[in-house]
Amino acid sequence: MRDTKPCLYPLLRAVAVTMLAVLLFSAALADATAPTTVTPADPAWEALRAVYAYDASLPLEVEIAEETQSAQMITRRLTLAAHDGERIPALIHTPIGGGPFPCVLLLHGYGGNATDYSAVAQALLVPRGIALMAIDARLHGRRALEGVEMWSADLDRSRQATINTVIDNRRALDYLDTLDCIDHSRYMALGLSMGAIMGAVLGPVDERIGSAALIVGGGNFSGLLANSDLPQVRRIREAGITDEMLEDFAEGLEPTQFIGHFGRPLLLINGRDDEIVPRANAEALHAAASEPKTIVWYDGGHVPSPAMLFGPLMQFVGANLLN
Repeated sequence: MRDTKPCLYPLLRAVAVTMLAVLLFSAALADATAPTTVTPADPAWEALRAVYAYDASLPLEVEIAEETQSAQMITRRLTLAAHDGERIPALIHTPIGGGPFPCVLLLHGYGGNATDYSAVAQALLVPRGIALMAIDARLHGRRALEGVEMWSADLDRSRQATINTVIDNRRALDYLDTLDCIDHSRYMALGLSMGAIMGAVLGPVDERIGSAALIVGGGNFSGLLANSDLPQVRRIREAGITDEMLEDFAEGLEPTQFIGHFGRPLLLINGRDDEIVPRANAEALHAAASEPKTIVWYDGGHVPSPAMLFGPLMQFVGANLLN
């Protein structure tokens, strides 16, 4: 008797194909008719980000003032056009070679400048194949005005200078984005003291920053101004500035409102006996920071010794820029 099973196979295949087509059509129809789930924007966060918004299409109008070359690097001193018509003094150190190189954007401390702070940083970074860029903050370095402090009893001017310095660093990133020798996917913000406070804002508002190291920074800005032993801050208190006025000043500047939105690798280094950024302010920033974060405490005040700083910093740099 002849086996009839082979005759059934084409029929079974046809049924299976038909059923599969029906299932696929049903799934597509369900996707088309199902309501789309959209994560709602956080109005409070969008309002904070808007404080640091600017027109990124503005021409940079780069002017190179000086270019020098050593055995290890090329150094350029330049200025860029700020979003508000000012000029941004900057310098960039790039290793010798074709690149593209990862880059650290350095934010210096209060009373400092791009040149002095980058002198130490470039010696650590450039030999490892990492570029370094730094700008002078408002009212610092080549932008300093005699008798005028960035943070003073003129809270409106202090607030605007702080905001504009963060935006100026975003303009520095705009410039880096134009350079073929720079790896635009590997930017790290390195902030020290005042620069760490601003870096806690810059990183979250600018997604180009892939990682950040914040050295002796802190949160609770109004409390910091009320308690810090920095001479300029003491003069603000002596001028009769009230806590309420400080809270108004800190609105839109407060690092703890920003750092929780970073969500990329973060290194936080602070001194247990810091008189400029008290421990309570450092802990406020640490607590508000998002993961992944690494917290390092050292024994000492506001200025860590090289032995305390360089080990954890360079380990973090290697893990996030060289691996």
